Amino acid sequence: MVVLRRAVPRGRVGAARGLVGLLIALVALPSVARGQGQPPVELSEATVVEHDAAVEVWVRLSRPGKYQSDLIDSPWRLVLDFEDAVYRWSARPVPVSADFVRELRGSQFRKGVARLVIELRHKVPYAVEQDREGLRIVLPRQPGVAAAPTSASQTRPASSPPSTSKEPLVYGIVMLNEQMHAYIFDPTVLQVRRYAVGDAVGHGVVETIGERSVVLRTPTGRVELQVSDAKPDASPASRRVAPAPPPTRPR
Repeated sequence: MVVLRRAVPRGRVGAARGLVGLLIALVALPSVARGQGQPPVELSEATVVEHDAAVEVWVRLSRPGKYQSDLIDSPWRLVLDFEDAVYRWSARPVPVSADFVRELRGSQFRKGVARLVIELRHKVPYAVEQDREGLRIVLPRQPGVAAAPTSASQTRPASSPPSTSKEPLVYGIVMLNEQMHAYIFDPTVLQVRRYAVGDAVGHGVVETIGERSVVLRTPTGRVELQVSDAKPDASPASRRVAPAPPPTRPR
């Protein structure tokens, strides 16, 4: 028996192979896009804010992400691990003088996991809440009053400490990466942020940062703000600094 085969032009074979390759690429494209995903979360700052009823730790994140929190003893500390995240904050522990919070520290725990540790003086209940700039860890002052933990998927607007003062309030001063920084409540934006020399705050600019005071350069002159133990709704300890005398010409 003779089998007759029809010859297929080489051009058609090449076109068919190209079409198959294109279909394979289109099928693989969604998986490649999923592999790229979003950029990693950046943990760039942690701030301690004191209220009458609680102490809060504000954690600034570049975007919402997954995290896991654990309260561990010996010593008591709250450990937060952020998945798919990079650590961009202080490389050294930051001492804290807020009641039962001893210090804040963090690191790139392992590839893809940024860790923040809140070391405590004793066991306290806590709640973790999300806001527009990251997370807010609430540690109530009253013993026996447990805060209800909130889901990581829930969001709520960022709250700010109330203030009746028109001047900034200095919460504390720390040394980060061999540079002095001050945590200041800015009444113009109703937020506590970390500032360095040269940063604008309120209607002034940070001129110097000492161990217990911050000097701002404002349109009306220099203002010295003292670190105060007062709560955010109290007036900050501040005083005007006499302007520097003009330079004299040599005789």
